[in-house]
Amino acid sequence: MRELQHQFGNRLEQRGLLHQGLFRPLRDQRQPDWQEAAKQRGQALLQPITELVLKFAQMAVPALLDAALESTRAPSGMFGKLFRRPAAPAEYKPALTSSRAQLLQLMADSEAAVRNLEESAHHLSLHGAALAVASKLVGGAADAALLDALVQRRTLIQQAVRQAELSILQMGQVRQQAADLIGQVSSFLTVTLPALEMAQAQGGS
Repeated sequence: MRELQHQFGNRLEQRGLLHQGLFRPLRDQRQPDWQEAAKQRGQALLQPITELVLKFAQMAVPALLDAALESTRAPSGMFGKLFRRPAAPAEYKPALTSSRAQLLQLMADSEAAVRNLEESAHHLSLHGAALAVASKLVGGAADAALLDALVQRRTLIQQAVRQAELSILQMGQVRQQAADLIGQVSSFLTVTLPALEMAQAQGGS
């Protein structure tokens, strides 16, 4: 049985089925170490998208855009007219221009990150299918440890694929929000702000 285990591990290596440390040769018997390493590599696969989602949240573009739009409205009530001193709409132009550039860059970076993660998830799915076949082949073997190792690896791969799918879905939602914000910011910069500046110029003449 040890010979079968050794041969199976070699075949996986020859066929290129060892992916990102999630599918190591079965001759490695240090299960706790292998599982921890697999989890770390699984997290590394998701790291680019995780960082992009965090970056999008830190931009706080919706709050900036709301403040810019609020600056275009006249103060309401006596208290607001006396004490409210909002920033002029034009003062938001540099920050919004920078935010739009960052959003456009995020769209480009996220497209590449999603594509890479989709490819990784596809490869992992193939590995999971290979493990399912291997489990059936050794199902009747006397070596219970070998079968248990196969099951553990397949479970970890299934979890990694599911996490990748969830990350891709989350990034898709972020990309949609980013695209909407790009449109809103562009509208403020190219339509709302020029109209206000024109109105002010006409009022001052």
